[in-house]
Amino acid sequence: MPKGQDDPVKADTVRITLKVFGGLREMRKASAEEYVVPANATIGDLWAKLATESPDFAAKLRNGIASGYLNALLNGRNISLLAKDQTKLSDGDVLAITPPVGGG
Repeated sequence: MPKGQDDPVKADTVRITLKVFGGLREMRKASAEEYVVPANATIGDLWAKLATESPDFAAKLRNGIASGYLNALLNGRNISLLAKDQTKLSDGDVLAITPPVGGG
């Protein structure tokens, strides 16, 4: 379950914010949620945590990112340009999940 701002964070954990947009936002009923994960956690560990707490939501995220339909941006950088699921999370990180943006 997401942790709120007032919850204490242990020294061996980090707090990250997950932001979602589009249909995912409607699915979650919120645009941003905070999670507390172990200090050495990766994005893959966050996906596993989400799979336990909200399997349908986690499946949509993983499938959307794997297919290229969704982009995962850690502090504004696409995780496909980082270490993907093995990217380490740090305290205060913001992970944004966005649908593709087109224009013309």
